Order: sequence, then C-alpha cells, then structure tokens
Amino acid sequence: MIMKDKIKNIITKNPKIKQFLLYLWVHPYSARTRWWARFFVYPFIIKRGKGSIIRRNARLDLNAVNKLIIGDRTIIENHVILNNGIGDIEIGNNTMITSRGMILGPVLIGNNVVLGIGSQILGLTHDYEDIEKPIKDQGVSGTKVIIEDDVWIGGNCVIIQGIEIGKHSLVAAGSVVTKDVEPYTIVAGNPARPIKKYDFDTRTWIKI
Repeated sequence: MIMKDKIKNIITKNPKIKQFLLYLWVHPYSARTRWWARFFVYPFIIKRGKGSIIRRNARLDLNAVNKLIIGDRTIIENHVILNNGIGDIEIGNNTMITSRGMILGPVLIGNNVVLGIGSQILGLTHDYEDIEKPIKDQGVSGTKVIIEDDVWIGGNCVIIQGIEIGKHSLVAAGSVVTKDVEPYTIVAGNPARPIKKYDFDTRTWIKI
C-alpha cells in the first residue's frame, strides 16, 4: 500500500510521466481503456465480493490508481458504464445497477441500493472557466457522491456531484437531484424536491 501511494505521488507530480501513461492506458480520442488493459490488468484492480456479477456487456473504464470495489451479491447489468478515472467507486452488498446506468467516480454506494434503468450518478463535472479553450479540453473536477443504504433511485434520474442521499430514501423516476436528500425522504422533479417523509411517531409517510 505504501509503495502504491509512492508511485501515485510520482505520477501526480510529473505531468510528462502522467501524460505518457495516460496515452498508454486510454485511447487518445475517448475515455475507453485500451484492450490490453481491460484483458490483462482489470482482473487485478477490480475487487469483487462473493457472489457479485458483472455482466459481459458492462463497460468498465478504469484507472488503475483508483478503486473499483463491488460488494457481495451485487449485480452490474449489461450496458452499465463504470468510470473511476477521477475517483474511487465503492458499491456495497446486495445492490443492483440496472441496464444503461452510469456511475462516474468518486462515488460511494451503500448496501441494498437500486439504480434504475438509464440513471446516472455523476461524481464529476467538466471545467469550463477558460473561454479561450474548448470545454472538452479543460479537464474535469470531482466531488464524491454518497448514496446511503436502502436507497431506491428510479429510472432516468441524474444525481450530480457532491450530493448525499440519506438512508431508505426514494428518488422518483426522471428526477434531477441537485441538493442533499435527508434519510427516509421521497423526492421528485427537476430539480428534485421532497414530497414525502417518514414520521416515526405515527409510523406513516406524510406529505410535505
């Protein structure tokens, strides 16, 4: 672990080495990892729990320096995109990432979470401040997204960077989450707003 941190520091502090290694690892015109890395390196950098499943047609665009951790009995379905190029992706136990979902690290997902079809969790955003350069050439910056246990995210939702969604919450289909969601809360809309919250005194979900 100490050696890995030293190597990471050397690469980070030397732009030329970083650029060269990036060229070897990723196709220069896309975020797609080169075939040799996918076949020969991925098995050593993906940490998978017991009974976990990664479908054959899932797309993994991975950085060997950052983590991809998948818990026990967690399923990554076909056509899901996982990209840890900017930060770690950690997914807990008994979680399902359904078809066409996308997760861009840094992202932490808890246990018993469902990410609906076509939904996106975006731990990064593109930089844009320099008007003299195309936005696509300005790089990206990341802030971790945290999804706590027992969360259900409906289809075609977007969770932007830096958001935290509390335990046993529900995000309605088609929602765009731009603010933190408290535990035991249902949110909906664009931007998503709370519509119900669980009341532990009456043991019912009440409208907000």
